[in-house]
Amino acid sequence: MGRVIPTRFRLGCVLAMLTAMVVLVFIAGCVTDTPGSNNSHQAPKLVVQYKRTGGIAAFNDTLVVFDNGQAVYSRGAKTGEFIVPPAQLSELQTILLNANFPSLAASYPAPSPGADYFQYTITYQGKTVTTETGGEPEALLAIIARLDALLAEYAPIT
Repeated sequence: MGRVIPTRFRLGCVLAMLTAMVVLVFIAGCVTDTPGSNNSHQAPKLVVQYKRTGGIAAFNDTLVVFDNGQAVYSRGAKTGEFIVPPAQLSELQTILLNANFPSLAASYPAPSPGADYFQYTITYQGKTVTTETGGEPEALLAIIARLDALLAEYAPIT
């Protein structure tokens, strides 16, 4: 009979894997060309970090997008990366800027309990905001929709 691995342990493993991926992306961005080369590389800067959990299908998604368009994700046990096209990256950055993140509260709980609600965590410019289904402020709706669309388009569940 197979062993049941506690959800907390699995979540810890996924977060450790995502952290390792982010560190590798930063390290890869810091690699320089050979001495005397005119090319210099800078580590990409974090645009947004997004986490979506819950729902009827028990989603556990994380997406990290950098200013060079590189994105790393985990969806359950699946991890990977993709490049956000420039037009979509620009649209995402505009949506984030228009949300006026500094003015947002740290948490927006659902107005009433729900069994299959999503929980969202969004980090932008060093500020983290959490919310749940039904509690999302208007400013976060477009961000959540855009990030969900990126996951659906470039990191579909198979």
